[in-house]
Amino acid sequence: MRNFEAECIERYFLAPGSTGPIGSVYVADEDLLDIFGVTDLEQARKQLIRNLPHIDILRQRFSGATAPLKGRAPDYVRILVFLCWMQTTKTRQRGDRDFRDDILAKQLGENFKGASMVGLDLMWGHLKEFLWREHGIDLVLPENVPHHIRRIGRTLQMAFPTWRDRAALRKLRQFIPQERLLDPLFVANRIHTSRYILGDTMQSFEYNFEKFDDARKRGVREYMETPFWQAWYSIVAEQAALEDIEVAEGDFGEHELFRVSPLGDRVPISTPEEALKFIPKPLGKLVRNGVVFLENLGFGRYRAGTSPSNILLMKSSKLAECDSDAIRSVAGLNAGWVVANFRNQVGGGAQTQSTPREFGWRDGIRVGGAYLGRTPLAPMIAGPMPAAIRVEKNGKPIDMVRRDDGLSFKDGIHSGTFVARSHRENREILLVPRANEVGDIRRLSFDCSREISEDEFHHGTAPSLVSTVEEWSGERTPPCDELVTIGEALYERTARGLSFSEAIEIVLKGMPEDDCPSEWDLLRSFSDAGWLEMTLLRHFPVRRILQNPLAAERVGSDLVRISGPTPIAVVERLHAAASAAGAKVETWNGLSKWALARYAVRCPNERVRQDFIGRMAIAEKPTPKLALADVGNPDGVHGYQVIGRLDEERGFFAVRYDDSVTDGLYRLERKESRNPFLYRSVIDGKPVQTYVSPSVAILSHHLRAGGPLFLHRDGILEPRRSRVLLPSSWARWASDRVLCNAAPGFSEGGWRYQYAIGASSLLPISRLVPVTEQEDEEEAKGTEWIYRFLASASNRGRAIHDSRSRTTRIARVMAEKR
Repeated sequence: MRNFEAECIERYFLAPGSTGPIGSVYVADEDLLDIFGVTDLEQARKQLIRNLPHIDILRQRFSGATAPLKGRAPDYVRILVFLCWMQTTKTRQRGDRDFRDDILAKQLGENFKGASMVGLDLMWGHLKEFLWREHGIDLVLPENVPHHIRRIGRTLQMAFPTWRDRAALRKLRQFIPQERLLDPLFVANRIHTSRYILGDTMQSFEYNFEKFDDARKRGVREYMETPFWQAWYSIVAEQAALEDIEVAEGDFGEHELFRVSPLGDRVPISTPEEALKFIPKPLGKLVRNGVVFLENLGFGRYRAGTSPSNILLMKSSKLAECDSDAIRSVAGLNAGWVVANFRNQVGGGAQTQSTPREFGWRDGIRVGGAYLGRTPLAPMIAGPMPAAIRVEKNGKPIDMVRRDDGLSFKDGIHSGTFVARSHRENREILLVPRANEVGDIRRLSFDCSREISEDEFHHGTAPSLVSTVEEWSGERTPPCDELVTIGEALYERTARGLSFSEAIEIVLKGMPEDDCPSEWDLLRSFSDAGWLEMTLLRHFPVRRILQNPLAAERVGSDLVRISGPTPIAVVERLHAAASAAGAKVETWNGLSKWALARYAVRCPNERVRQDFIGRMAIAEKPTPKLALADVGNPDGVHGYQVIGRLDEERGFFAVRYDDSVTDGLYRLERKESRNPFLYRSVIDGKPVQTYVSPSVAILSHHLRAGGPLFLHRDGILEPRRSRVLLPSSWARWASDRVLCNAAPGFSEGGWRYQYAIGASSLLPISRLVPVTEQEDEEEAKGTEWIYRFLASASNRGRAIHDSRSRTTRIARVMAEKR
């Protein structure tokens, strides 16, 4: 943790204070996991305590012997945050209620019986004065504190939800029907009309309920993120199992499994059995039987349900009992479970119709207290009677696009406050045209002790240590509006890490219906452009996307090359800082409309260059190490078993394959563990090698097998094998040399992943991977008909085998807006 004190004041006071007075401090256990970048709560608790002052200093703070100095900035906010957290954490024993003897003493391992707590009010008072003087933020402290808790009363009443709040919510639960427990309107009305049920409640309860009620009235999912609703759901979940199981597709034929709460929290799990105590009993019965129906949610996601379906999550042993002719496709989850797509619906019947939605704004990308207003990722308004909905801005009605499930904004960029009206209800939302810039404190950084880069041993390497800029004669194209919108959304959502499946969903929603590349390739281009870091968690077989920091690199005598994410907010700051320093920003477009732009700053002299870097306050880009072609692990894989083999023509790991052929790239899983999957390359006559990253494993496996992997033509490098890509670290180096990012480009009737390569950059890359300069002329003529086949609209969805690239290619089907 870089600066825990600064994180505490920003997260719990400055951020919430920007929207109004603060009457409570909500410190969730999940906050500590996020702040310290760990997955174990006990580990986070220990780190929190390590970040507190020494116990002797704490006692002086508590007693008031060391008081805050008037007019000075606070240096004790972490202490107040800790005191609020310890009253609300899940690690607190349910019977522990005494502030000193039970809660504080057990957390710190010290005796505080009878200890003076005069200093608590001194810290709260000093913080209130500081926030108002420096930031104009009103910290509302409880005034009516009972005499018997006068020293600790404010600290008790500022925390939420304490055991008193939970007791009040448990009383409320008894008076709400089971089917209405998660109906926000019903819960709010019950509290408004039945205050006697709850008894006396503290200021923090009233404050958080008002915040929830205001968010509920505004619509969207905002109310679900309020501390009150989080606390209410935790009480409901004590007696009701209400979570779902979701399956998300991966780009190498694998699937990831999650349990998803009604709040939208996604927790990765290894097997469906791990979710049994969280899901409804009918679904749990299907899990125990080994056959679970999946509902297609679109965008590569499936939700487990009880309605018959032709897509099933099933045990491998159950699959073996099925007629192979009835199965359309099978993809692996792990050694025990697979996702099978049957030709006909299993079980008969039809899917149940979804219930009408409550009136309110749906979906969208949250940006602070607002939402991104760029279509098609802007929120939409939905309700049980869409025909009765109208939307206004500044009191004037605006035209909306009517869809089956509601109304969406017209194509374009929308900003300002919009009010949706239906009968006598109103739902207000604020839209902004771009994402906010992410600061270093908010960004979750890559940590090699927690994550493995998808580049694996190639991470931070380059084919050559030469970093000068060279000429590139290819055609450059400005990025399309859809790419800019996707970039803003990914930048906002990846600040604290994002699952791979959620990132793919954003990309799919943001892409047009036709004339667009693969969603996997487009997401990969953000990694190759240096915006994102694709990672695999060390202690769980799941992928996570992190956001890279902005960095600068001095090139030659007058240039600053910018690396990292450059959304609109960052580009605006680049122009402002360059103008103030007397420098000029250069924009270098990419090789297609789906390529992100590069930015460089031209400075007339070294003084201006130093001034610009100082104004931007960004770090220098680290120097890479020299790359090696392959560094596989020859060690054994004791305890692992094979769960898939690479289908080299299509580039994914198939569950069913011809086991009479021993050569291949195998996907391995260690049963009953949370280790990442391994990938084992077996080639006759060569030592067996093992890899952790699937993309690196595919590249290295083909490299070991021999033959050209890339084709170079007119300054463009293209893969010749399915799913073979350069490591992102190498792609970034190639982009640095010619100031042109890798991206999907349109070539010979289809979208292919391409790298812009300068003349002097080609040789270092050719030393690492086999590159051919040109195709055989006869071979090229022999495949012209394939490109005509793929380009024909009448062939959409049909497959053809391309012997040149050794792949089966499918004429792209128009993506449906799901």
